[in-house]
This record gives sequence, C-alpha cells and structure tokens, in this order.
Amino acid sequence: MRDIIINNQLDEATKKILMQEKELKDKDKKIKELEQEVEYLKGQILGKNKKIFGKSSEKSIDISVFDEAEKNSDKKVEEPEIEEITYSRKKPSNYVGKKENLKELEVVEIIHEIDEKNCEKCNLELKSIGTKEKQILKYIPARVYIEKHISHSYKCSCDEVIVSAQKPKTLLHKSLASNELLSHVINLKYQHALPLYRQENYFKMLGVNISRQTLSNWIMYASDELKKVCDFMKNDLIKSNYIQADETTVQVINEKGEETKSKKYMWLYKNKNIVIFDYQKTRSSSCPKNFLGDYKGYLQTDGYSGYNSVSNAKRVYCLAHIRRKYHEILVTLNDNAKKNSISMVAFNYCNKLYDIERQIRDEYSKEDNFYEVRKSIRNEKSKGILIEFMDFVERNIEDSAPKLKNALQYSKKLLPSMMLILEDGSIEIDNNGAERAIKPFVIGRKNWLFSNTSKGANASAIIYSIIESAKCNNLLVEKYLLYVIDKLSNDEDVDICDIVPYSSTLPNELKLT
Repeated sequence: MRDIIINNQLDEATKKILMQEKELKDKDKKIKELEQEVEYLKGQILGKNKKIFGKSSEKSIDISVFDEAEKNSDKKVEEPEIEEITYSRKKPSNYVGKKENLKELEVVEIIHEIDEKNCEKCNLELKSIGTKEKQILKYIPARVYIEKHISHSYKCSCDEVIVSAQKPKTLLHKSLASNELLSHVINLKYQHALPLYRQENYFKMLGVNISRQTLSNWIMYASDELKKVCDFMKNDLIKSNYIQADETTVQVINEKGEETKSKKYMWLYKNKNIVIFDYQKTRSSSCPKNFLGDYKGYLQTDGYSGYNSVSNAKRVYCLAHIRRKYHEILVTLNDNAKKNSISMVAFNYCNKLYDIERQIRDEYSKEDNFYEVRKSIRNEKSKGILIEFMDFVERNIEDSAPKLKNALQYSKKLLPSMMLILEDGSIEIDNNGAERAIKPFVIGRKNWLFSNTSKGANASAIIYSIIESAKCNNLLVEKYLLYVIDKLSNDEDVDICDIVPYSSTLPNELKLT
C-alpha cells in the first residue's frame, strides 16, 4: 500500500515537472515571438525614419560575405615591410572638357583694337606681335513682343481674281499665342515642373500679363492637337516586343471643386523609344488590360498582381524591387548583424547579377549586336547565379523573422520570371527605366499638387508622353515641341510617322549633341 502511495506521489510530481517544463517552453516561445516582434517593429521604425530622413540610394553595402576570401586573395603578392600609401585620380571616362561642351554654340567674334597705333615716344608705327583670346558665355534674356502681320490682298480689274498674301499659321489660330510661346509654356510646365501660377508671375516680370486661366486654355487646346501624335506612338508601342510599366497616384479635383476621396492613377508604359502616360480613375487590373489588349510580348513590372490581367503577355519582374526588400532590412542592422545576416547574402546575389550587367554595358554597349552579346553572356554567367539564388531563398524561407520572411517570399514569387532575361537580350534586368520615366511626373505633382479635372489629367498624360519620349530619343525638348507644333499648324497632310520623336527624318538640329 505504501509503495502504491509513493508511486502515485511520484507520478504526480512527474506530471507537475512536465507541466512546468511545458509552461517554460511556452514562455520561452512567447518571449522569442515577442523579441521577434520587437525587432520587426524596431526595423519598421528605422525603415520609416530612413525613408523620410535618409538617403534613397540603394548602393552596395560595404560588407561582403559572398566571396570575400576569393575576392581579396592574391598569393603572388609579397607582404610589404613598409606601408606605402599612394593616391591617384582619374577623370571619368565620359569627361567632356569645357571647350567640347561649347563646340556646338554660335561664336560671335569681337575684335578689340587700340586707338593710337604710333609709338608715344618715337612716333613710329607699332607692329602687331600677336593676339590673346578670352571666351565669355553670353546669355540673352527672354523678350516678349507683339509681331503684327499685315496681309495685302490684290484684285484684278476683271473682278474675277482676288489674291491675298499668306499669313503664318499658328496651332491656336484664334489665340494670340505664337507657336514659340506655346512650346515654351508647355516645356516650362511639363519638363521643368513650373506650375501655371508661377508662370503667370514669370511672364509678368517680362512685362506681359497672361493669366493662368489663359495659359491653362492654351495647354488644353494644344493637347487636343497633339493627341494624334500620342495615339500614333501608342499603336507603335503595343506592336513592340518588350514593354515596361509602372503607375503612381494623382489627385484630381471634381466638377464641384472638391477633392475626390478615391485615388486616381497615372499609368506609364514604355519601351526603348516610346513613353506613354495613361490617366485612369482606378488601379484596377482592367486598366492595363484595356490599354494593352491582347499584347503577347514581354511585360516588365514590379510585383503588382494587377498586370496579370494582360494574360497573353510574358511577365518579367524587377530585380531592383527584389534587392530593395533586403536593403530595407540591412539599413536597420549594425555591422556585426549584417555579417551574419541572410539578407546580406541575398543582397549580394542581386549585386552579383548587377555587376555582370554593368560589365556587359561597359564593354559591349556600342556593338551593333549588343542584345545578342548580352543574351549570350547572361546564359553563361547570370543563369547559374539566378538558380543558386532561388535555391538559397527556398532553403531559408522557413523560421525567418517576419520582415525577412516577407522579403524571401517576395523573392520566391518573382525570381522564376527573371529567367526570361536569358531568352531576349533586349530585356532589362530591372524596371528602373519606367521608374525614371515616371519620376518627372512625380516631381511635377509635388509642385502643381493636383489636376483640376479629369480632362486636365488626360491632357497632362498626352503632353508628358511626347516630352518623355523626346527625352528618350535625346531630343532638345522645346525645339522638338516647336517643330511638331509648326508641322501640325502649317501642313494639313503631315505624315505623323515623320514627326514622332523616334522618326529617322527629324532634322539634326533637334538632337542633343
């Protein structure tokens, strides 16, 4: 009986110990979860502070755990007895001297002579012994004036023939605005992000009062005329094999003058030579579907699933967005934590791929068969890194901290499509081209804050499309705008394919040298 009691007591003690052990494990697990949550929240706060107050650059973090030994080892180098420090500085390969920068400018020569050419001592004639030159870069301030055109008409005595001299035509034929003034106003607003209320003051300083309402009307009427150029470019874009896309918000005032609660969006689609902005009221997947239709080429975007509605397109994602997830984690870590971080290894995988792209661009960008060369080198060097990277993500995705796990899951989703860059050398490794093209709109949005109506937002989309396409093709934007406006004003049968920014028939004086 005593043994039974003792056994029961032992069983009770054992159960109690097991329960205490379980409670300790649960508490340890809870503590670990709370620690992870604290680290995650600290990372969120640091990330937000970095985004608001820090630099936006995603330059490589200067800690390498990927190939540190192989990278720095050289057995042939002897150890120096005395430390020797040297410094050399090279001009960048794209350095252009001062004279080279100015060689395309008009040169006006002004000769300076002395008044008295006889010696003041012996009165003999002075002989020329040479000249000295000094170049000054001059600026002529803008000038606004009225150009009055008087057209004479003539009549024959037979009363059957009347002939009138032709007056120059302007795009806004019922307006005072010349084509030069119109192109200048458009360029100031859309390339230099100068809002119309500032332009109103700008012109006032030049001695002419032009209200912002008048300036706005000019832009609206001009966009109606320029739409045919934009539509032509859109058709050519959709025929291309490779398109990048991005989108951003835009604030639009409704007909009652009130801010709309729902977000409006400016979508962007581009290839090498064409940029098209498309204003839409939503971020719905129907927007890219309606714009691109049955597009069957490569479509490169960020990870937004709305682009999946373009079902026939081959989706290519963006390595910069993948790398950015790890960069956001690394900037919150100290140096010791970075060395042991999975994020650092993933970040370095991305940098390895970028190094290969940089090497290809530096060595072969001027080759006629650049895309074929890039495809070949990618299959030789980048393919293996992509496969290793995907395997690394798969192995480390479990049991990671929340923010790292999100980054790895994002990589797992996007990395397989990056293999498509091995199929076509014209595909870029990231979507940065689209982000750079949409940035002028974002900068302009900070200045002019909103569009008054949907019609104004559509007008902006048309003009931004033409200006950003001109920049893609290295054109002088204001000169090109004037050229197009002149053609549309004076040539009723103008062939649009001859005036688009990527036309081979454009005059050389429109091109940036």
